Amino acid sequence: WEEFELRFLDVHTDFYRELNKNFPDLTSNDRKLCSFLFLDMSTKEISSITFQSLHSIKIARYRLRKKLGIEKNDSLTAFLQNLT
Repeated sequence: WEEFELRFLDVHTDFYRELNKNFPDLTSNDRKLCSFLFLDMSTKEISSITFQSLHSIKIARYRLRKKLGIEKNDSLTAFLQNLT
C-alpha cells in the first residue's frame, strides 16, 4: 500500500488535499478506498488488491457514501473525480 500511495500522490497531489479539506473525518481505510475509486477500479479489483471479500468492499463503499453524503443513485467515482 505504501508504494501505491507514494505513486498515487506523485500523480494526483491535489486529490488528497481536497479530500482531507472537505472530509477531515475520513479514516485511512476510507482514504484508501477513495483513491482506488478515484482510479475507477471496480469492487472486484479493489477486493483482489486489498485481499478483502467483495462483501467487505461493498459495505465499505456503502459507509463511505454515507460519510460523503452521496445518494445511492449518484456515482461515487464521479463524485471523487470531481473533487479536484
